Amino acid sequence: MDLGLHNARVIVTGGSRGIGAASARLFAAEGARVAVVARTRTDVEALTGEVEGIPVVADLSSAAGVAAAMDEAMAGLGGVDVLVNNAGSSTGGSILEADEQAWQETIDLKLMGYVRTMRAVLPTMQQQRSGVVVNVLGVAGTEASPTYALASIVTALIHVTASAGQLVAPDGVRVVAVHPGPTATDRLMEMVANAAETEGVSPQVFADKVLGDRIPQGRVGRAEEVARSIVFAASEASGFTNASQLYVDGGLAAKI
Repeated sequence: MDLGLHNARVIVTGGSRGIGAASARLFAAEGARVAVVARTRTDVEALTGEVEGIPVVADLSSAAGVAAAMDEAMAGLGGVDVLVNNAGSSTGGSILEADEQAWQETIDLKLMGYVRTMRAVLPTMQQQRSGVVVNVLGVAGTEASPTYALASIVTALIHVTASAGQLVAPDGVRVVAVHPGPTATDRLMEMVANAAETEGVSPQVFADKVLGDRIPQGRVGRAEEVARSIVFAASEASGFTNASQLYVDGGLAAKI
């Protein structure tokens, strides 16, 4: 199937590792031109060298950082057709455990980072009467947990996604959310590394065994699997999907 992404101008934030990097590679494989935005120069330059993309080194936790990054990415690409919002993560902890700094950092990078990048690209997309924003969120934001209060920031972004998608739909622009479940990224492997060593198995095996026990498909996801859903959501094959959510979680959420 031709996804209609040849020569598409794609910006991927948080694009140097994990799901973002897998997405950048897959967009490039579809013939898209990709700008990769992340904080670590060596990682950004390594990936953009691989996919012949545009490196944008930026901190998206401030308004100035977002503005500079989006200006640089759009100038390098000559515009924008797809924005993949994937930058930022938050720490676990209950409302009593997550401190003021954790809340503020998550708001600045995850919530406002997504909002600001969307505000930067949507007017251009509206003017050209085409474009897609894919917000990579997560199943943790779809139901409350006593040990992960900061997932509420993801819940807020679900609302932002639906609201923005409804707003720009008459202009031929779409905004959708992709919710990964537990996924075998570097970050997850680092989180389970000590426990895996204690068990005498690799982090991947440990994650599939322990975290996969509560997932109907019996394992955690792979970054490439999530990336395929992101690319599909951004493509012409998903052209009538807007202001909605796609779960890539092996059946974990099982939402109705």
